Amino acid sequence: MADDFDAIVVGAGMAGSSAAIRLAQGGANVLLLERGAEPGSKNLSGGVLWGHDLDRILPNWWHEMPVERHVIRKRFGFLTPESSISFDFEDAAWRREPFVAHTVLRARTDAWLASKAEAAGATLVSSVPVERLNWEGRRVHGVVQGGETMTAPVTIVADGANSRLSLGTPIRPDPRLSGEATELGIKEVYRLEPSVIEERFGVGPGEAHAEEWVTGIFPPGVMGGGFLYTNQDTVSVGLILNLQSLFGKGVYSHDLMERFKLHPSIAGRLRGGELVEYGAKLISSGWASRPSAFHGDGWMIAGDAAGFVFSNGIVIQGMNYAVRSGLEAAETALTAKQAGSSSPATLAEYDRRLEASHVLPDFRDFARLDRVKWNPRIYTVYPRFATELFRAMTSETGGPKRSVRRLLREAQKAAGIGTMTLARDGIDLVRDL
Repeated sequence: MADDFDAIVVGAGMAGSSAAIRLAQGGANVLLLERGAEPGSKNLSGGVLWGHDLDRILPNWWHEMPVERHVIRKRFGFLTPESSISFDFEDAAWRREPFVAHTVLRARTDAWLASKAEAAGATLVSSVPVERLNWEGRRVHGVVQGGETMTAPVTIVADGANSRLSLGTPIRPDPRLSGEATELGIKEVYRLEPSVIEERFGVGPGEAHAEEWVTGIFPPGVMGGGFLYTNQDTVSVGLILNLQSLFGKGVYSHDLMERFKLHPSIAGRLRGGELVEYGAKLISSGWASRPSAFHGDGWMIAGDAAGFVFSNGIVIQGMNYAVRSGLEAAETALTAKQAGSSSPATLAEYDRRLEASHVLPDFRDFARLDRVKWNPRIYTVYPRFATELFRAMTSETGGPKRSVRRLLREAQKAAGIGTMTLARDGIDLVRDL
């Protein structure tokens, strides 16, 4: 009996829709399934979309996609309960087309991208919470939903970080997400007039400001970072928290969010804004959250479901890796269609493509960075150390000037960090970067 489709893609996010577009462009009969009422309806995330991986399938996509603003400035800094220290990066090239990065709201961009998949010839069906992959021994032969089986020689799993289709299967034998390899993202969106955003953040029409903060304002042991970025007529603000660091601390994520929003360095930028959206989502945590394999007999896994979310402590990038991995999975499926085989040997091309497109090397090369990124002192000692040092260096007290060496020692004492600990952390940073 012939298969129903040449390929089935589960999840109409950045990875899934990109894969479906390329498959349809390549002449494949592809089914794109989405759990939400429509693509993007259950996706609160957004952020900064970097690079131009979409150029491969949609040239000049940024002229059509409902992006918010193009980024002209990135800010990174540390927060303590009463202080902050940060630096900005700007580049004249960021103000010229083709723009390097855009702020986006996924509810809009995902719907647009899925519509492009339909326009290319893919069959899009929403409101389909796929129950499970159709396992025939070790082979995946389509999906099962509502007692009905839809078959295809290749299935691309792109159903997000909490990948229900892969957990507890040969793809991910453990049925639970790891607290060590999962983060909790919380976001609120506030409406402000575009003119207010532009004046408040020092940007022009169509320009965006984005920032990330190490949040040294939480109870000891709670580790996380904050973010804020401007959209066309809204400001997105939120936290990314190490999930395991919340266990047993007696803290609630909404209380941590309030602390962040009320910080003097954040509150003024939200003043007068109307809360229009709130939510939370799980985020894969890079190399540590990878599945047992990225392909097998009749299946491939892409995007957040494969753990392709990169963070080096200053930036977090997931959408570009989702698009890239989705495209590489699609190219592999097209090769399999031409060869008439979806065996593991044929689909091994996917791993080779992930290597050649720098997806796997990026995550491998920075795998050890988690030891630095989740060092508890990053979220307690070092924000205090940095702010104490710069307070002393930039303030005038009327007393005698002190040497930088003395100021460093005083900042260390105020932050409670010894010279040996400072040196060890510095060595770890250099070794693991």
